[in-house]
Amino acid sequence: MVLYQDETTFYRQPTQAWLWACLGRLQPRLPWSHRANTRLRVVGYLNAVTGAVHSEDMSVVSAPKLAKSVARLSGWYPDAETITLVWDNWPVHVHPKVVAALAAQPRVRVLPLPSYAPWLNAIEKLWRCIRQRVTHAHPWCDDFVEFRSQIRTELYMHADGSAELLRYAGMSK
Repeated sequence: MVLYQDETTFYRQPTQAWLWACLGRLQPRLPWSHRANTRLRVVGYLNAVTGAVHSEDMSVVSAPKLAKSVARLSGWYPDAETITLVWDNWPVHVHPKVVAALAAQPRVRVLPLPSYAPWLNAIEKLWRCIRQRVTHAHPWCDDFVEFRSQIRTELYMHADGSAELLRYAGMSK
């Protein structure tokens, strides 16, 4: 079993890039909240074989929270001989609490990616897809609960596996 893992942040305020419009520079107006730019942190795991996505959202990704998340790996795949966890070199990944959580699971092996090589981590494509489909120019800047719900819906859409996501991430034809 191979799982690509990463963390990302989604912000309450919609991205302010250009949008498609019929008539030249007449662009739709984006709503912009006067509230704080609240963020939603997501820890995600992408199964390289089935395209299944396991995710958790939280306000902050700390070493204890990541350790708890990593501790669930064996429960997701009880029949797997080994679980290879592919992730980047974020300093929290080598925190003693995370290392201890990994040591408690002898079936889990870590494959670290080189420093700053997001194109090698397939789950980065999922983050890009969510940003394109959900968070770009979204209308929920004043309703953070709905914003979080939309992101969760997009993530849960791939919970049982997705051939489309595997193609999008470049892992199948």
